[in-house]
Amino acid sequence: MGEDVKKDWHQKFYTEAELKEFAEVGKKYTPEMAAAYQRRWAELIEEVKQNITADPASDEAQDLAKRWTDLLNEAYGDRPELKARIGQAYTTGAVPDDYRMFGPEVWDFIKKAREAAKKEG
Repeated sequence: MGEDVKKDWHQKFYTEAELKEFAEVGKKYTPEMAAAYQRRWAELIEEVKQNITADPASDEAQDLAKRWTDLLNEAYGDRPELKARIGQAYTTGAVPDDYRMFGPEVWDFIKKAREAAKKEG
């Protein structure tokens, strides 16, 4: 995959309206705030990877899934359609490997932990 194609993947996947919504979300963040948000994601993803074999119903897994949801909602909580599209970008393989913050095993873990929470709740 060429570098230009990799860089432009989001323009091929998201609609014009969705790209505008992302731009609106981005306006809420200074560069420092955006960097801190990305850093918190990287730290959380690393924590998930370290606990990937935990029982999805365990307290650890439930805490990670809650923190995942909270962090996603921090930026996109008032935009459920956009949150769903972000998930689709990862699950359909639209995001090139070079731009992925995590692999399918992380997504599967969070999904299983959320499902376990629904069964408990």
